[in-house]
Amino acid sequence: MKTRLVLIVLLGMSLALGRGGQLPADEAKKTAGDPQQAKIKELLEQAVNWYAILPEAGAKVSLCPQIVQRWQNPVRIETGAGLLVIWTDQGRPEAMARIFVWDGDICHEFGSLSRKNKLVARDERVVVWSPAKPGVDFREVPDAPDPADSPAARLRQMKAIAERVTARLLERNSGGRHEVLRLLPRPLYRYEVKEAQEADPSLVDGGMFAFAMGTDPEVVLLLEASGHEDDAVWKYAFTRATGWTADASFGKEVVWTESTDPAVREPTRPQMQIRRPLP
Repeated sequence: MKTRLVLIVLLGMSLALGRGGQLPADEAKKTAGDPQQAKIKELLEQAVNWYAILPEAGAKVSLCPQIVQRWQNPVRIETGAGLLVIWTDQGRPEAMARIFVWDGDICHEFGSLSRKNKLVARDERVVVWSPAKPGVDFREVPDAPDPADSPAARLRQMKAIAERVTARLLERNSGGRHEVLRLLPRPLYRYEVKEAQEADPSLVDGGMFAFAMGTDPEVVLLLEASGHEDDAVWKYAFTRATGWTADASFGKEVVWTESTDPAVREPTRPQMQIRRPLP
């Protein structure tokens, strides 16, 4: 009887986490009835617009933020709640930020998704983040099929490629033990291809996927199909949405790793954290 009860509980948890960032109904009601949680969620939503992200220093117009994931991680985050926000330029994701509360502060963990080193973040007129190097490095996906002809078929291909990946997070104070992260069932973002092709006619398609602890994105995978006529290929790039050490593999081969960065508040790094006290 106890075994059946445990299995039922685990199944319920699995179904809840499979909703791609949506809270279970009972948890949503619990949060809605908590004034402190409601206040923090409101502050997080406001914090999305605290910083202006520009594709380059001389740009006249800042990029528009999009919330692509509302996540929960009561194990690691004091309030349990957070947001993943991206900024796109001409249909492609250029920057992202995890926004959450930690130690009495609202934290923005910025990450560059750009192939260039021209991104700039401003707090009013002050530059607070300007990565000195590109944030992602694209490589050809091993043993990938040719990009399909239709958008629906290419989405299936992207999901199949993402399912081949094992992404892991090094657990702190664990003696080197890693936690395997869970691929979220839907892409965080699908490229606006027509808009992106105006700047890069070789782009065929693209998507952004997340590997998460619960619903909290920790490792991000970018997939792009690019090329001309019959020579288009699938390419990938990884980045982390965390300050922890992470890696990713295709099969048994580790193809990407990122170590914990002690200079997380250095504004010239591709990843950078900014903190403000809770008002």
